This record gives sequence, structure tokens and C-alpha cells, in this order.
Amino acid sequence: MINLELNQNQINQFNENGFLIIDKFIDLEFIEKLKSRFEPLFKGEFETGIEPDEWNWKFGDPEDLTRQICNGWKADHLIKQFVCHEIVGKSCSTLMNWGGAKLVQDNVLWKPPKGKTLGYHQDAAYDDWLIPQTMMTCWMSLDNTSEKTGTLEYVKGSHKWGLQPPKGEFHSPEDYKEQLNLFAKENNKEIDIVYVEVPAGGVSFHHGFTWHGSGINTSDEHRRAIVSHCVPYDAKFHPTNDGGTAKTYKKYKQNNSDELDEKYFPLLWKKN
Repeated sequence: MINLELNQNQINQFNENGFLIIDKFIDLEFIEKLKSRFEPLFKGEFETGIEPDEWNWKFGDPEDLTRQICNGWKADHLIKQFVCHEIVGKSCSTLMNWGGAKLVQDNVLWKPPKGKTLGYHQDAAYDDWLIPQTMMTCWMSLDNTSEKTGTLEYVKGSHKWGLQPPKGEFHSPEDYKEQLNLFAKENNKEIDIVYVEVPAGGVSFHHGFTWHGSGINTSDEHRRAIVSHCVPYDAKFHPTNDGGTAKTYKKYKQNNSDELDEKYFPLLWKKN
């Protein structure tokens, strides 16, 4: 299903750049099967009968919006097999030097032709309801990607810039680089953008502090991806922070415990 054995050169690249792009990750025999799950999910046809935590686009909504479901693993068995795969957890842990990884959230992403932008941001900025406030993302492409398809874009080395609270529009901003440019100007940072251009079945990993976003899909092709957002296996709920995305995910907090229950935050891999 998924194949990857990281080498030291790749780990060094990740540490230097804040991301790692690899052409081959998902076995090609699964690509069409995974893509076939997208339309039923966005129509509200949930294989397990469980609705995802977030469902940002439905048929009948404007066609030019980038479509997103969060925690599709709860709704679809095949999606779960990939976003919860042991190799995803091991790879994220290896690159971040963690002892293990849990899935805190997945994304099912579908950017159609003319699909609009996603604003530049840092993933870990939305994790202020967790301790430690960190994240690692595994972005698995189901289509050939390029700058024209509105692929994911990274700012090289930006994981070393620190973390700022989320600002600006996330979905479909007019200027999707606005917050990036403001931050870079205020902090005297140089912007070096790299586009994730991989064939179907490729993957990119990025640090939770790495600035990234995506432009308009100016091609005639659909761009689909599934994404695993991981945190350390021993991450805990923040005892007091209830704002932002905590409003969605703190409902899974048990009384008298700060643990991330594996029923809702699956353990993907743990050392030993």
C-alpha cells in the first residue's frame, strides 16, 4: 500500500528545508480506488455511518472552491488504511525525532479546475489546544501535481522562523500570500518558494512550523490529496486553551484526563 524507508540524506534535507518531497509513496494500484471515494464522501455517503468532524464543501456549493473534509478516516475504511498507516506514523516520527506519532486530524482535499486558493499558514499555529504545540504533516497526492494545478507550495527554511498565531483568511483569500509577505517583511525574512511537483502516488512531508499554501488551479485537471496531520504519541490536551480548533476537538477530552484517547486520535506508530 505504502512504501518508504527514509535515509540520512532525506532526513538532512528535511532538517534544512522544513519539508521533504518524494515521487513514490502510494502503490499505484490504489490510486483510482482512493479517488473513487471522494465523490461519495462529498455527497455525504459515509461508509461507516459516521460523519467527519468537518465537511467544508457539498455538492451544490460553488464549483470553484477547494473542497475539504477533516477526519474522513472515521467515515471511510479505505481512507483510514492510508491516513492511519504505520509507515506514515514512523516516517513523521523519524523526521521530527519523536518516539511515536498519533493522528490528530486528516484531510481529504479536492481542488477542481479553477479551484481557488488556500492562504499561506503554519499548521502548528492551529494546535494551541495541545501540549506540545507542534505538528508533522504527510501530504499524499492522488494526481500529478504542478504549479498549474495549484499544488502545495513551501517556503524553504521557514520552519526555523518560529510560530505566530493564525491570521487572515484561510479558504479562498484574494491574496493567498498576504500573511506570508507581511510576516517576512516585519521579520526581515527572505522568501524562497518550492512547489510540490510529484506524480500521482507521490508524497511530501512538512514541519508544523513550515509556511505553506496553494494557488488557483489554472489547469483542466482535478487535484486530489489525502493528508495525515500527526502529533507526538504522548501529546496532551492543553488544560485551559479552549479557543480556535479546540472547539471542534476538545469534545473528545475525557473528564479528569488530558490524554488523547486513541479511539479519536489513533496511534500510528511507537518506537519499540
